[in-house]
Amino acid sequence: MLTQKYRLKSKSDFSKTYRYGHSKANSYLVLYFFPQGKKTAAIGNPRIGFSVSKKLGNAVVRNKIKRRMRAAIKPYLQLIRSDVDIIFIARKKIKGISFSDVEKNMICLLKKAGLLEQTNSSNRQSSDV
Repeated sequence: MLTQKYRLKSKSDFSKTYRYGHSKANSYLVLYFFPQGKKTAAIGNPRIGFSVSKKLGNAVVRNKIKRRMRAAIKPYLQLIRSDVDIIFIARKKIKGISFSDVEKNMICLLKKAGLLEQTNSSNRQSSDV
């Protein structure tokens, strides 16, 4: 699980990111990103939210997808730009893919959006978040 400082939770933050942010997409995920306000940018951490529609399945299925996305992004938190709010939205096709494919697709979207400070995946760092 992501620690509190990396979570995007409030409805107003989600709405602001959807409304004013930019988006990138592939066949499995949609990524919305928006620069943080001055108050939250001073903290120095990216804030990440996850959204999975009820169309993808019951609560068990949706939570499994969110757990996979959280686990996939966790090793890359130190590489993501620190002044941005990010939302990952799962699409229907994500239900049948492996964890490594989820990870690859998330990193691909982050690179496409220019949100990774270092794009070399061999420098991947684990942290105790």
